[in-house]
Amino acid sequence: MQVDSPSQEPLQSSASPAPAAPRRAEEQAPLVTLCFSTSVQSVHRLYSSNLSEEKNELRYGVAAMALHGHTYNFELKFRGPVYKSTGQVGGSNVLEEMAGLAIHEVLSNKNLDVDISFFLSRPSTLENVCLFIWRNITVISAPHPFDICEVSVESTPCPRAGIFTTKQRVSFSGDMIALP
Repeated sequence: MQVDSPSQEPLQSSASPAPAAPRRAEEQAPLVTLCFSTSVQSVHRLYSSNLSEEKNELRYGVAAMALHGHTYNFELKFRGPVYKSTGQVGGSNVLEEMAGLAIHEVLSNKNLDVDISFFLSRPSTLENVCLFIWRNITVISAPHPFDICEVSVESTPCPRAGIFTTKQRVSFSGDMIALP
């Protein structure tokens, strides 16, 4: 009786193996960016509780002493796949509703410093308004098949001596950096 040793080649069947079923290529969809714009009007005064009255006035000018209003123009950018069956990003019909919830419901005709708890511990700067909306929209959009990729907000500058720009714009895309 002959015993197979590990060095021997395995016996091959004379029948050829059945061809493997062709693998279906993974279907791909174009990834597009949807942009939505909306505007609200709110009032505020620039003031930081971390600064003295004198430093607030130096930093923010007359905007630290006077309640004043702005029209805030927002642009929200979402990224998602275009579905072949509809020709649209899945769930894109809810984006306008989400913008209403994240922006209009909370900011429209409000005093940012008094009516919104987010600004009780931080100045209502354009940068912080942008971060506030980013936070709102990421929470609201979490269960949907698209990603928020950028929030931008633009307004006329706060009244301040020596300011020469007619508009200011701040954008945030989720990037963070360590501070020294």
